[in-house]
Amino acid sequence: MKDVYYCGKYDKDNSGYDAAWREPYWKKLHEEAGGGEEADKIVEALKLMYTMYTDDLVKWYANLYDPGMGAYYCSTSGKENEGFLPDIESTNQALNFLVTSGMLDEQGRDFKNIFTDEMRQKLIYFIKGMQLPNGYFYNYLKTQEQLDQPTCVPKRGRDLGWCTGLLKKFGETPTYDTPNGILGNGIDKNGNPVSNYSPAVKGEDGKEVSGAALNYPEYLENRETMIAYLNENVKVVEKTYPAGNHLNATYSQYMARDKAMGWLGTDKSLTAGLIEWLNEKINPKTGYWTGEVNFNGTNGFFKIIVIYNSWGIPYPAVKQVIDSILQVILSDQPTLNNICEVYNIWSALISAKENVIRCYPESEREELLSQIDKTMKERGPEAILNTYRRQSAYQKADGAYAHAVTRGHKPDEVVHHQGGIPTGLRIEEGDVDAIGKATTGITLNIFNAYGFSPVPIYHEREWQLYKSILESAKPVIKKNTPIYR
Repeated sequence: MKDVYYCGKYDKDNSGYDAAWREPYWKKLHEEAGGGEEADKIVEALKLMYTMYTDDLVKWYANLYDPGMGAYYCSTSGKENEGFLPDIESTNQALNFLVTSGMLDEQGRDFKNIFTDEMRQKLIYFIKGMQLPNGYFYNYLKTQEQLDQPTCVPKRGRDLGWCTGLLKKFGETPTYDTPNGILGNGIDKNGNPVSNYSPAVKGEDGKEVSGAALNYPEYLENRETMIAYLNENVKVVEKTYPAGNHLNATYSQYMARDKAMGWLGTDKSLTAGLIEWLNEKINPKTGYWTGEVNFNGTNGFFKIIVIYNSWGIPYPAVKQVIDSILQVILSDQPTLNNICEVYNIWSALISAKENVIRCYPESEREELLSQIDKTMKERGPEAILNTYRRQSAYQKADGAYAHAVTRGHKPDEVVHHQGGIPTGLRIEEGDVDAIGKATTGITLNIFNAYGFSPVPIYHEREWQLYKSILESAKPVIKKNTPIYR
């Protein structure tokens, strides 16, 4: 492996970070890989990747917590400067990282263990305070009018999913019924009943249905309005990644609307109509919605295949798409845009594999899965090293990872995360979303692709370090730095 090089600016590979506790996991991995020379290569490649994951990242993450609001910032500059607050997506990702990284393995893998009752109530107050009677949760840096526009619909949909998901994990309920089918309780953030909560309405057949039938975007009124909206705003062939992100962030609302109105299994079904619309546009040669085998096509597929998997629908061009994904993973092409390109290609492979396992008959599975298994056995170490080279370019001086390779070329702009602007100044720094992809996101997908047991990134020692930082957290004091909009 003399040709392997470290691309990033971070240099703590041999700084004395003690990860000897991982050795039993590496030994188990070597055994699962069959032992011998091929297993050596797999373990060596992954060990190289893991040199990037040190306790510097643990400290960086823990210091994003705002004890006054019970939530997390997206970046250090966002925490330090006026004009920014914690955001729901960063909070959700920060908490999930505790579980997926291994830090809470000895705590039952439950991030609720880090919260006192006071911290829990602050977070619930923060989340419920963002919800409006239409069921959506609105970002604090954009108006409702802005977030209801088609360009911000993905952000609105993502925040809806994060908010309802976290409330459920903490044993709480939204105030109002939501467009993704979660029923509210009519209680506001202060614990008081609201006067404008309608718990049930009449469906088309006169029966009572969930109040979620009232809370849905206008374009989901019926099939005709849905198709018109898709044709105008979701350019799945021309702009496959943004289109994929749009659908990925909102597809749960299609199912909720169908269920609320009793349309599932009928000719009115929105979910069936969406799949028909997508299938008509698949390129039969690549399996993507584009005719090119590259990061762009793979990214779009990764976003949309989740819909097929969630609804248990076989992807009609799965063999072609597996070929395309493996070609991109094994390519030595560097990424051009952001860390998503490194993470998404592995996620696309795992999602394609999941579609085969869950949605295809047993008689076809073996042939399709053998395509992945053969490539991973023969060229897996090469794919891992390609991934390491790509992801290391996004690591910054403090050990964190940034969304883009460089941000400093436009100091008069801030970084826009899904239209939410939760981060700070446009400077060289890491952010929560990028870290989730560059660490546990990539590693867990690699282990999944092989079918091996994962090697934790962190364990109990790092958890104690993280916990000590949270317990000593001071109120956030902001700088009066000018923020450019």
